[in-house]
Amino acid sequence: MRRWLIIALCVLIPFSARANPYILNPSSLLAFAMVAFMALVVEAGIVALVLLFANLSPLRLFGAFWLTNCAVFVFLFCPLQQRLSLPLLEALVVTTDAVCIMVLSRIPALQGDSYTKLGWMSAVLMSLVGNAASLCIGVMASGEPWKTHEAME
Repeated sequence: MRRWLIIALCVLIPFSARANPYILNPSSLLAFAMVAFMALVVEAGIVALVLLFANLSPLRLFGAFWLTNCAVFVFLFCPLQQRLSLPLLEALVVTTDAVCIMVLSRIPALQGDSYTKLGWMSAVLMSLVGNAASLCIGVMASGEPWKTHEAME
């Protein structure tokens, strides 16, 4: 019972955030960091849970994918968000995340006993679902994203 309570709290925590790392110009660095952290946690969690069906270790994979996802956010997304259009940038991030998923799934320490090889289409779909969930967390956390789209131009 305690385990389900912890899982429920982890799922509900993003609903308390009120900022979006891409849509809003953050008024506080703490709000930006909280939303970015939660979006990356949700994305890594979804990918780890889906990859459980390929018999990969969910906790180890969650940690490894969260770290690679943070690196993608800091070193790819943030520097390029002012230079590329959002659809092109998101496609680049989804592709990079899919490559990270493929590389991580090949590491023996992350594999279970009856590991099934992951295909590129599965990696891209998992990356797409994870990034869509991450974007949804950001939109939910921004409160009223329709009022702030014009501010980004």
